[in-house]
Amino acid sequence: MTSSTSSASQAVPREGEAAGRRHPAQCPARRSGLRYTGLLALAASLALAGCTAAPAPAPEQSAAVPTSAPTPTATSGVAPGDEPLTHDGRTVAPSTGDRCAQPALPDVRRVLGAVAANVQPAEAQASSKDGVADVVCTFALAPVGAGEAADVGNALLVARTTAPDQAALDGLGLPRLMMSPEPVPDLGAKAWYSVNRLSGTTEYVLEAANGLTVVRVTLALPADAAEPENLKAELAELAKLS
Repeated sequence: MTSSTSSASQAVPREGEAAGRRHPAQCPARRSGLRYTGLLALAASLALAGCTAAPAPAPEQSAAVPTSAPTPTATSGVAPGDEPLTHDGRTVAPSTGDRCAQPALPDVRRVLGAVAANVQPAEAQASSKDGVADVVCTFALAPVGAGEAADVGNALLVARTTAPDQAALDGLGLPRLMMSPEPVPDLGAKAWYSVNRLSGTTEYVLEAANGLTVVRVTLALPADAAEPENLKAELAELAKLS
């Protein structure tokens, strides 16, 4: 009885021993799970680093659109240049000083008075189309810097148009570009005067036809400038001198 009881007590493990033992296969499985979890964390951290370190793509740049120089719009006269034809098909003619000999600069100062106190020598522009020849003389009313063009919004413009025949003269459609033109009897049956009030400029215009030649005298002043007195008569005198 004593020996059998002793054998049985040896076969039953103590409580502490049972708690400390593990099945031999359990530890490798746990280590494998830890390694797998670590690899996942490493892969995630590398992916995150790749996303944050990659530079943002550069914005697409559109191809530059070439621009061309603006086309001039004035048709009353065109200064000579490298191109023999203007945008509306006019042929540019050489502009010599004698084309604007009349009216003479002293006459312009005398007739217009204080308005022309700082008047400058005329710039000539000449062109022709379909036999109709135009010469425009621009007298700047203020000094013009070297290499700069006169401000046509503050100038006296004297234009002469010569038609080859009556049909061409009739085709001009006189009077041209006038707001509420009124007749000027002192200059004949084909003479008109008008005040053209524009957004930034006021034009005082007189146009008169004599035979196949039309003289158009325009005094252009800033819109806020005071209106000179007796302009109708003064422009008529300049037209006679032209």
